[in-house]
Amino acid sequence: MTSRKKAVDFEQKLNQLESLVNDMEQGSLTLENSLKAFEEGIKITRECQQALKEAELRVDMLTRDSDSPTEFVPEKD
Repeated sequence: MTSRKKAVDFEQKLNQLESLVNDMEQGSLTLENSLKAFEEGIKITRECQQALKEAELRVDMLTRDSDSPTEFVPEKD
């Protein structure tokens, strides 16, 4: 069930990022709000990159030739 929650969180993060980009592209934000949106976008991008990295490691682990599967435990920053 946790992996399903993580997948939903990833999709939600991508939607948030898309919304931020749309707001910034409209050009109606103040400089201060643009900077806040940019900062939030960077944070979301890093979270998405980390989720993708963990997914890639998990796929790699699952597709390796081995007799018994091992559970994936993501690294904490």
